[in-house]
Amino acid sequence: MPIANAPLTLPAGMRSTRASQAVLALFAARPDAVVSEADVERSLQVQGIAVNRVTVYRLLNKLHAAGLLERSVDADRIARYMPCGADGAAQVPRFECDGCHQQFRLAGHQARLQTALRALRQELQAAGHEELRLDLAVRGRCAGCVQTPDAVS
Repeated sequence: MPIANAPLTLPAGMRSTRASQAVLALFAARPDAVVSEADVERSLQVQGIAVNRVTVYRLLNKLHAAGLLERSVDADRIARYMPCGADGAAQVPRFECDGCHQQFRLAGHQARLQTALRALRQELQAAGHEELRLDLAVRGRCAGCVQTPDAVS
């Protein structure tokens, strides 16, 4: 079930380029996407948009800083990006496969997940912690890797 997102638009002061519009379109077309810089770069190349890796990193970082994208670092220390939730919250739990390293947003039972995350945040705030950012990833093997005995762990 896709997570409902507000349409992504460039933040004020950010130039509208072919690359930036293509990246926004990528996330608008795939609201559950969890992609790396390399995935975005490949997507742009397929569309005939020549852009170097540094430009893609900067673009993704600007969209993250503007609150449009959530960034997480997986077990292989690769930054992955996904659209923020509909309410702008960047606390969308996800599952990361130890075999294929794909990430899946945990969208089922979203209300219960968000309730649990709120309780965790409140507990941390009650302990005096501030400026909290939750990055919750559950790791294991996805159904595809479990069915494929040759999957590398």
